[in-house]
Amino acid sequence: MLIEIDNVSIERGTTRILDRINLCIPQSQHVAIVGPNGSGKSTLLKLLMKFFYPSVIDGDSGAVKILGREEWNVWDLRAHLGFISAEIDHHFCSGRSARLNAMQTVLTGFSASELEPEFDSVTSEMKTEAKRWLTLFGMMGNPTKLIGHMSSGERRRVLLARALVMGPQAIVLDEPTSGLDILSRAKLLNEVNQLATSGTQIILVTHHLEELLPCIQRTILLKAGRVFFDGPTAEALDEVNITSLFDAKVRIERDADGYFHALLGERLPK
Repeated sequence: MLIEIDNVSIERGTTRILDRINLCIPQSQHVAIVGPNGSGKSTLLKLLMKFFYPSVIDGDSGAVKILGREEWNVWDLRAHLGFISAEIDHHFCSGRSARLNAMQTVLTGFSASELEPEFDSVTSEMKTEAKRWLTLFGMMGNPTKLIGHMSSGERRRVLLARALVMGPQAIVLDEPTSGLDILSRAKLLNEVNQLATSGTQIILVTHHLEELLPCIQRTILLKAGRVFFDGPTAEALDEVNITSLFDAKVRIERDADGYFHALLGERLPK
């Protein structure tokens, strides 16, 4: 099993952000986690990234296991589970991290750092692997360009290469097309879909139904910190489910390429 979450809650002050979550995601299954803003998606992601830990509720904290283990050091975890999130993207837009070029940025993936890697720690094998991923995502054309000066689409592809450089078996993507224009969005989604077909497991966290790739076999709907629905994607994206999830009348269409599209009607009365 890739991920096992057993009866886990997260509280901040008097607010319960996640409420008794139970989830199991087997290896090799492509999964989407979908929910409106405030549903707990980002908190769930931080739980997997080991940024957050379960709260103790009635003497029980539950358990979060990745590949059967509760305890991980971040460097070891990144070799198995890669991450791209809005928070990571923001970090590379400012401060010292923004002064890294594409190659340096990808090389930080070997140490789970956001600072320039020490010269003596970088091997020729690391450079070769970083170059391979940058080439795959079309980012070797201007190797000295600073990541802080890149467009959102360029930066997102570099960070995707960074997340994959350790060869993880799965990658978690949080709102991967946020801030991208139509062409950049389509290009990135196509690249992620190709990763899935080549054997990298995809876990997609989003509130955009249009981001659900044809390869996504299962969709988990989150609402108010709880699992609202968990099952096959076509069933999850039933109009009744999505209308209830977003508290708005939604019509769902699916195009010939297997992508879903949501057409929004009026909001439902509270």
